[in-house]
Amino acid sequence: MIPPRYRALFRTILKRSHPRNNVIAPTQDGKSLSIGAATTIVAATQPERFTILAPSDKKADIIMAYVRDFATQNPVISSQLELDKNDTLDRLKRERSKKHITFKRGGGIQTLTLDARNSKASIEAAMGFGSKNIIADESGLINDVLWATVMRMLGGYDYDSSFLLKIGNPFYPNHFKRSAFNPNYNRLHLTYEDSLRDRAAGFHGYDPRFIEEMRQEALFDVFYECQFPDEGEIDADGYRQLITTPMIKMGTVDRSLVKKGDKLGADIGGGGDPNTFIIKTPTFAFIESFNRSKDTMVNVSEIERIVEKYDLNYEDVNIDDIGIGRGVTDRCKEKGHNVNGVSVGSTAMDPSRFSNLKAELYWDTRLKVMEPDFILEESPYWEQLTWIKYKVNSDKQIKIEPKPDLKKRTGKSPDFAEGLMLTMWEPPYIGIL
Repeated sequence: MIPPRYRALFRTILKRSHPRNNVIAPTQDGKSLSIGAATTIVAATQPERFTILAPSDKKADIIMAYVRDFATQNPVISSQLELDKNDTLDRLKRERSKKHITFKRGGGIQTLTLDARNSKASIEAAMGFGSKNIIADESGLINDVLWATVMRMLGGYDYDSSFLLKIGNPFYPNHFKRSAFNPNYNRLHLTYEDSLRDRAAGFHGYDPRFIEEMRQEALFDVFYECQFPDEGEIDADGYRQLITTPMIKMGTVDRSLVKKGDKLGADIGGGGDPNTFIIKTPTFAFIESFNRSKDTMVNVSEIERIVEKYDLNYEDVNIDDIGIGRGVTDRCKEKGHNVNGVSVGSTAMDPSRFSNLKAELYWDTRLKVMEPDFILEESPYWEQLTWIKYKVNSDKQIKIEPKPDLKKRTGKSPDFAEGLMLTMWEPPYIGIL
């Protein structure tokens, strides 16, 4: 059953009485199911063809998966399917790569991916399309250049008989925001509060405990409150500041409180950048030392000195394992020190939320800095934390601004911020539950 909050969306697709529509709605709350149900009903009963756009193949298939389910599970709708001679209902349901479904009355549903990472191919693909009915899922993640090609797809049709539905989360001040405030668009703006109200009335919706849990997570304002960030918060490339100055608390710390189990992060610089050695405890962190030596053994000796001075475990030493840092890691292990080489470009522990391990560790850094009882020992170098920026990519993963771009913007490498970030790494748990 379509919950009350999405019935207006459902009717919008069924009737298509508004040529232009903009829908802002919370993530993972049922909007794709509602769209899939409505488009399937229309395409099966009328000679209307829909194109579902998304910024990635994965996103495009979310609605299409619901379409396949509705088309194969409902006997009335499945009787209207136009199948190839080699197709069966079971095969259609299982075929995740199916990008086009047609019905006997001339209706149909197809998908098109517009990926900013391959904008040339995406533009060429869109230029070859024309479509009267377009549903743009995760519309806010399709950049303005690609969006111009989407609007071109509608150009060959009468304005009043065409149909455009833009839906998604309010990530950036791009075309999606412009249409959200355009009075010529039929607009629907939902938040997590609408979902909670429906749940209280007995319909599907968020559990209140889940919402409270997510308040501390990434992009709660975008995913659940469904509010566009202030334009001053986002740069021209769509990045926003990870850690702001008011988040950082500095003061005097008692280094004698460092004990076994505390972390040492070692960021080994290259090209004249400093090598930084940062210690983090549960309640504070400080810059233990830094140098500019390119000598592997100098930095190995520095790690040994710090471990001995503070009685740390080598298992709690995390070394940047990229470039010359790998040589330091390897030499430590040759000497019997079981340190951790951390490759921040590798896959995140939670790849559904983070583009790589670096993004995940930097987000953990943000959360740590925001803890009420956590402080950083006074140092001007912590300003580097405010240099780090992030955005959401087309797969809705958090991505950190590439270091070459940051260095071009700031003129320096964020080695002290990187050292603190490395202290956040924890080895994956391996055991028997």
